[in-house]
Amino acid sequence: MIKFIKYIKVLTVLLLCSSCSDYLDVVPDNTVEVEHLFETEIKAYNALAACYSFLPYNDDVNSNMLLAGDEYLGRLDADYGGNAGRLRGSKIMRGGWQTANDPLMNFWSGRNGGSGLYDGIRVCNTFLENIDNVPDMTEADKSDWTAQVKFLKAYYHFYLLNKYGPIILADENVEASDGIDEVRQLRQPVDVCFDYIVNLLDESIAGISEGRSISFLGQIDKTIAMSVKAKVLMYAASPLYNGNTEFYGSFLDENGQPYFNLQADPEKWKLALDATEEAIAQALSQGKKLYTYTHPISDFDAADLEVSGVMKHVYDNKYSIVEEWNSELVWGYSNINDRSGSGFQVATNMRSVTDPGNTRNAWQWLGASYRMTETFYTKNGVPLEEDITFDYQNRLAITVIPEEEDYYRGFLQPLERTVNLHLDREPRFYAWLATDRGVWRAQDTRNNLKMRNAESPGGKAHATDFYWTGIGIKKFVHPETTSNSWTTVIHYAKPIMRLAELYLMRAEARNEYNGPSQQVYSDLNVIRRRAGLPDVEIVYSNAGIVNTVGKHLDKSGLRSIIQQERLIELSFEGHRYDDIRRWKRASEFFTLPILGWDVFKSLTTEFYSLQTKQTRQWITPRDYLFPLELNELRLNPKLIQNPGWDR
Repeated sequence: MIKFIKYIKVLTVLLLCSSCSDYLDVVPDNTVEVEHLFETEIKAYNALAACYSFLPYNDDVNSNMLLAGDEYLGRLDADYGGNAGRLRGSKIMRGGWQTANDPLMNFWSGRNGGSGLYDGIRVCNTFLENIDNVPDMTEADKSDWTAQVKFLKAYYHFYLLNKYGPIILADENVEASDGIDEVRQLRQPVDVCFDYIVNLLDESIAGISEGRSISFLGQIDKTIAMSVKAKVLMYAASPLYNGNTEFYGSFLDENGQPYFNLQADPEKWKLALDATEEAIAQALSQGKKLYTYTHPISDFDAADLEVSGVMKHVYDNKYSIVEEWNSELVWGYSNINDRSGSGFQVATNMRSVTDPGNTRNAWQWLGASYRMTETFYTKNGVPLEEDITFDYQNRLAITVIPEEEDYYRGFLQPLERTVNLHLDREPRFYAWLATDRGVWRAQDTRNNLKMRNAESPGGKAHATDFYWTGIGIKKFVHPETTSNSWTTVIHYAKPIMRLAELYLMRAEARNEYNGPSQQVYSDLNVIRRRAGLPDVEIVYSNAGIVNTVGKHLDKSGLRSIIQQERLIELSFEGHRYDDIRRWKRASEFFTLPILGWDVFKSLTTEFYSLQTKQTRQWITPRDYLFPLELNELRLNPKLIQNPGWDR
């Protein structure tokens, strides 16, 4: 994330200056102390760092929203599965763990794994009130820093809006002299909140720098600000927030007015489309482009490169995530502790081949759900059940991997036994998922995966640290990261936004506003071609491949294609939970159990038996929004609780 994160802790305490737990703590009457924090440019820089410090942490499996949804499964033993402080994101999905009395991932109050975003907004307000008083700064730097903090203030409001719906707009800090009515503020309708956030982002965009030098990558620039604005507008246009009478027709404020607009406005998609067009133009002007691998290929793959139908595309997609500050990265998070066992690279990395008992920086216990193996396309670039050349009904049947098959040479082990599901899949499947009898380029070598009980590498060789579904995740592990030395963890900035997402956003907005067009297909195709897949309009016109010929020709069919493409391309990166919510599709996904293979079995026929690993619960509409903590309702009787959260 931010290079200057080390300066934040003391300053954050000084800026907050409060021991009260209320989310709208008043600012104490200590203006002299606050003024001291802005006496020099160096001190003001520390204040800027404090504003960044509230960005939700992006690489801790225990305090992270990436585990919300249905992509991941972590440890199920009592220490993790039964501990409220572990794997909080996944516990939100399980029913019974998330309560209004003590909510998990509480971003409103800053508890139980959630960043205190109202605290962060209060620090931003303090910065904005004082930055003009710094005597030894240029006006250009003041303008840029102000713009960065306005972005952060907008982003924190957006994050809250995304989780809670109507929120309090903390435009100014509450002072000690303010009366009780000023302290006890009201939640605002979601459209008012969206407008406020977009206006604040516009102010940021007007004053922020075009880009950042290498030393300051991760700080907000114009491309990031414009991209986030486009995303905010896309959310505002989406079904959860736009005309959602089904869920929130009776969710009313203190005056009996609806918090959510109850009449869908299609022009919101036009606003999202225009903003995304502008964000992409800005990104391209700054040299952003979809990543392709241009370095020398690993020696162990050189012989297969020319014949493999998958190799080049796997390298392109694999390194688009793990090559630091590459051309595709719009916004990256680099404040990652590579020596932490709760980081995603460490938790998903497989154990050493030569020393599987050595944990070090490879815990091998955070894996993928079985659902994700079915999410990826066939090699023809369509869903499994859509491809008439793929035997979907017999996808779980045991088969022998062909010896002379060039398509997946280097990614499946010839003559080994596996299931049909693992054959004839798209390159991203082989780039980002680790499956039994597949191949994982890790620890700077090519590893033949053996993921059944007591096998190595990849199998259950430890009492608790193993892939509980029998399916690993390669996406965040750099191929040169080893598993037996902390000094050989390859550091990179974890993606928050990539150019690929912007193309998918534009495709979605254009289809929703205007319906299918070649422009929509082109935005999908630029991603599909990098993935080694045929153009969408070609494959969906081929009666020899697809069941639904012409699916791309109507808005509903193309919507399904766009959403599936997004769920694949952005898999495991923290988008799926929010996307499925904003599309109002949670009952399709989040009510189903997490499935996986029988990892306690060694025989092929026994291992490949699907089991329920963890049940899930989703109550509609309650679980679409987080609860406000009951203590907040006691502190501020003007607050109205989100629907369904009475405990």
